[in-house]
Amino acid sequence: MTQEVFSINSKQRIFLLFLIFVLADLVVINLFDEYAREYFYLESFTDSIFMALILQILLKFTIQIEHKIGNFFSSKTGSVNLIGRILVTWALLFGSKIIMMLVIDIVLGDGIQYFGPYHGLGIFILIIIAMIVTEIILKKIFFFLSD
Repeated sequence: MTQEVFSINSKQRIFLLFLIFVLADLVVINLFDEYAREYFYLESFTDSIFMALILQILLKFTIQIEHKIGNFFSSKTGSVNLIGRILVTWALLFGSKIIMMLVIDIVLGDGIQYFGPYHGLGIFILIIIAMIVTEIILKKIFFFLSD
């Protein structure tokens, strides 16, 4: 029995990670839909697919912007710049969640509903945190298994 050996280029690795993360996000979203129904409701599985794709794209975009902000402030010294970096990063990370929630609401309309504090913003942020933690775990496993 021969074993086929192949290599993965950087574009393929990005695609595989994106696909793995979208599928993981899909699982997280549907677990919240199943077990936190009093706070989060999706009308269909198709809505969860769209939500996972939208969130994955918007999260990657937000992380790129956050890195650019970090690079801008890292070239400067002083406590004022440190405070500025913290405030701008916090505003970006928090504000981006509100924008993500609005985009998903526009795309999915009545197919998605959030309940709870601050019109469901709390459960939405909890879903995002669960998705990011899941992605971190999967990324660590993915790179641990590399040669």
